[in-house]
Amino acid sequence: MHRIPHGQTTGLFPQDDYGMIASADGREIYFYLNSLLNADFNKLQAGTSVCFVEEMGEKGPQASSVRVEGEHHAA
Repeated sequence: MHRIPHGQTTGLFPQDDYGMIASADGREIYFYLNSLLNADFNKLQAGTSVCFVEEMGEKGPQASSVRVEGEHHAA
């Protein structure tokens, strides 16, 4: 069974429509504003727990289908 990657938002750059996720394995993953599925990017805060689908983008690893995890989730 494939595990969905988890991480926490670390950098948010609304003026440039992207953010960064620190993955559970310690890597930095880039994501676009429009990849965020269940939250308002402008209300997102650093340290928010997320799950995502990872793919290779033009600038390296990139997250798509980023979902904010519920309060009940233990990272």
